Amino acid sequence: MQAEENKSMQEIEIEARLHIIDHYLDIEALLHKKTDNEAVEKYYRKSDFFYGLVHNRGGDSIHLGLSEDGFYHKDDFLNQARFVAGLLDRPSMQVLELGAGKLINTKYLARQFPGHRFTALDLPNRHFLRQRAPRNVTLREGDYNDLSAFPEASFDVVFAVETLCYAESKEHVFAEITRILKPGGKLVVFDGYDARPPETMSASEIRTSDIAWAAMCVTPHDQYAGDMKKYLAAHSFTDIEMTDLTEEVRPTLRRLDRICGYFFMHPRLVKFARRFLPYDAVMNSIAGWLMLYTITSDERRIHQYCRFVATKQ
Repeated sequence: MQAEENKSMQEIEIEARLHIIDHYLDIEALLHKKTDNEAVEKYYRKSDFFYGLVHNRGGDSIHLGLSEDGFYHKDDFLNQARFVAGLLDRPSMQVLELGAGKLINTKYLARQFPGHRFTALDLPNRHFLRQRAPRNVTLREGDYNDLSAFPEASFDVVFAVETLCYAESKEHVFAEITRILKPGGKLVVFDGYDARPPETMSASEIRTSDIAWAAMCVTPHDQYAGDMKKYLAAHSFTDIEMTDLTEEVRPTLRRLDRICGYFFMHPRLVKFARRFLPYDAVMNSIAGWLMLYTITSDERRIHQYCRFVATKQ
């Protein structure tokens, strides 16, 4: 009884939601699902309709919006690209986006800067090369864990929006990026992270975190935000800035929370989805119903959303 009284509202709400989720969906099977490149490609391919119809109502965004006024707006999904635009301050720059997805970021930037050259990289097998793009954009299929297809010192800016979370080793990817960046080049990363080291989390917090990551086909390993500066510094990056943008993604997460909550509160919808919709899209709703409570503003925060900016020496 005493232990129950000591639980925070966050913990109580998460436990209640996980109980409901586990009643309809197999959480243990989800936790053992593969998170390799093949699984990630399949996850996005099967979840495209979820992102298009639910996440941003017909748009091409597959990341969280950044809201500056505390309210959700559809064009908040462009704010990551708008930040990168502020770094494109010289003529004829070479820019690479890792994990470019449906090209919302690269297309926006390419239209704003027709004199720059943009390269968009994404995993094969998602019909990526069939996408229509501005003339100053080159589409390349590949894996950011191996950037050997690009010459040394070939890009002025490399950026990644909610994709490096899939890397088994962030440090290895930073080493690959270092090689292809020009001296003085910029790396920009927007992503979600564990807010605390695993050793400071309780068993229930770790389990909650693992479930949320698994629902998005993300490995739970190497996700602590505090390790990123260390990895960047180890690979010749300087002027490393980490900015906590958790409050800016909260409006998007509130919207997803309402939609996914409606889904789980109507058993017929869940049963229909399990029968007729792709597994990955259904499981995606788990993250949508948990994350608003894993990014609380107190010391018990499990996840956070950050932007890292670093300069190659």
